[in-house]
Amino acid sequence: MERKAKVGMIGLRGYGNIVRGGLKQCHKLELAAIWSNSADSVQRSQQELPSKVCPSYEALLAEPIDAVLIINPNYLHVEYALPAAAAHKAILVEKPMTNTVAEAKKMIAAFRQSHVLLGVKHLARFAPVSRKIKSLVEGGALGKVLSVDMYTSHSTSKKFAPDRWKREFDKCPAAPLTQLGVHHIDTVMSFLGKPDWVQSHHRNVLGLSGNVDCTVSLFGFGEVVATLTAHYVVPSYNRLAVYGSEGVLVSDEMGLRVKREGAEKFEILDVPAGDGMVEILDAFGESLLTGQPFETDGDSSIYVVAAAEAAINSSLDNGRRVSIADVLKSA
Repeated sequence: MERKAKVGMIGLRGYGNIVRGGLKQCHKLELAAIWSNSADSVQRSQQELPSKVCPSYEALLAEPIDAVLIINPNYLHVEYALPAAAAHKAILVEKPMTNTVAEAKKMIAAFRQSHVLLGVKHLARFAPVSRKIKSLVEGGALGKVLSVDMYTSHSTSKKFAPDRWKREFDKCPAAPLTQLGVHHIDTVMSFLGKPDWVQSHHRNVLGLSGNVDCTVSLFGFGEVVATLTAHYVVPSYNRLAVYGSEGVLVSDEMGLRVKREGAEKFEILDVPAGDGMVEILDAFGESLLTGQPFETDGDSSIYVVAAAEAAINSSLDNGRRVSIADVLKSA
């Protein structure tokens, strides 16, 4: 029987239900303990994937587990991550790692001092379609990459409850960017490397809350400029396009397709289904079991946080170009 790393989990509601579904399918992790203030969430979790119910977070950290899955809102990540580091428990925390670079540095330092893994659940880069895009780009199928276009949206913010945390800028700054856009930022980082600069424009178009609902940004990846549009009031749609001297690659709900130099039509590429959930959970489990590096660790993921913070700073300064390095240094 294949050995599994034992994990605890907090943040059982909402997206936590989807993560639990991934745990049921993955091969490297076993859900051993849970904690929640919500009795209904505990009951549902126990029905779907039984585990030990702990009376407090401190009790969960005292369990003989290898790591904790922290699937709570952004603004709570530091609050729950630091006690895990003090208890010498690795974590896989929901993306983005934190709301600010200063918070991210604090978390990274704590886990480095405790010599345990800080992983961030940037699952999009682990999806089969993202892996295929990475392979084609790095393999030279598109020739020299000139630009990238990223788009993401959904309209659930139209139905947010009045007390929904994503309505508040302090808890969820630039919500479309930090909740949706970061998927694309991290995925593009997987094949273009770290971004250098950002220019961004943010708007609150419908005025449904005190937060913005539209962000449009430019990112510099060396010589390559990438655009990212993220909306919270537009029907759900995701698209990633890479433009190269020898081909165009497009991924959206119609699938992954490439138009090569000289071709008259796009060629549909066969890619397995999946959003990357099972793949990232298994990769995290493998790192826990073997000690091998984890792809989206704190040192990598801080660049996503810095890119988002730079975009916010740019939008507050009339779209001024903001250096990622300057954001990292100033925190």
